[in-house]
Amino acid sequence: MIRINIEETTMGAKAQQDPPPSDAETAAHMRDLAELFVEHSRADGYSFDWDPAFIHHLDNYCTEFVAAKPSPEVTHSVILSAGAYLGEMIVRTCGWRWVYCTNEKAAAVESPDGVRGYPHNKVAKRIHEGTTHDLEAFFKYAATGEAPRGSAARVTKPSWWRRLRSRS
Repeated sequence: MIRINIEETTMGAKAQQDPPPSDAETAAHMRDLAELFVEHSRADGYSFDWDPAFIHHLDNYCTEFVAAKPSPEVTHSVILSAGAYLGEMIVRTCGWRWVYCTNEKAAAVESPDGVRGYPHNKVAKRIHEGTTHDLEAFFKYAATGEAPRGSAARVTKPSWWRRLRSRS
């Protein structure tokens, strides 16, 4: 199992200070965490890389991880590192970027259109709530902008009258 020193890898200490981490600091930190995930998961017999064709392996990994009944500390470590991997995969292949969301006090990925996704939250839901939180579908939504069938993902637009008023 992946065990990463939480104190060394979380942005929590930085997030509590003023000012919050910059987007560049967030990106560097998430990239490092993602690389640690790839490296440490190899020791467990997994071969994650940066090919989006194999993103479904992350769902398989989570299923096997949960079945092992890990401690809360190890679970937290995997959520951080696997979330960073999922986010970094989106950044590298979908044209999104890492940002620090001050409202959520969390790292997020942001599309060129300003849509934000929270890969750590998605991995946490996948681990704690099960397969209804499909990580491959999350990735595909970032790649295509199309929500999978049955998904709750939606891009909200202002109501028609607000859009009409903005044209005046």
